[in-house]
Amino acid sequence: MRATNGRLLAVLLVQFAILAAIPFRQVRARAVGAEITLATLPVDPRDLLSGHYVTLRYEAEIPRGLAELGAPADATVWVVVARGEPAWRPVAVAVAHPATGPDQVAIRARQVDGRAVIPSAQRFYIPEARQDEVNRALLATRGAGLVDVRVDPDGNVALVRLRVGDVVVDK
Repeated sequence: MRATNGRLLAVLLVQFAILAAIPFRQVRARAVGAEITLATLPVDPRDLLSGHYVTLRYEAEIPRGLAELGAPADATVWVVVARGEPAWRPVAVAVAHPATGPDQVAIRARQVDGRAVIPSAQRFYIPEARQDEVNRALLATRGAGLVDVRVDPDGNVALVRLRVGDVVVDK
């Protein structure tokens, strides 16, 4: 009987550990990450909102030199961004975690279809009450905006806020 209880407890602990590990990267990035701002790419605003979230693409996801890296599809790549106004801009891309200079941050991404996609920053969920306001702002700016994110030392990203024109939505 005690062996069965011990096994059950072990199984429950493993399941809890798995569930706790899922959001760990975003929680860590929010807690210890450096806050930076990324510019979104203009997209068709009519297709942008779906089920109260905004699908995001970033200028930083198209760094120069990505094709020359020779990294296989779906490989981890690192995009180095440097402080800029109004948003940080991509300055380098690498297949291993690069050293960064002052006012630079390395973001972990996946190479997908010629882009360095930042997986944890692809959807920004919008409160239902603000959906129309955000949609109008996206139409007015042709889908362009700014997204503030936090990046931890391992390159993991957590979304903080979306800024489109005068509209600001905190996460």
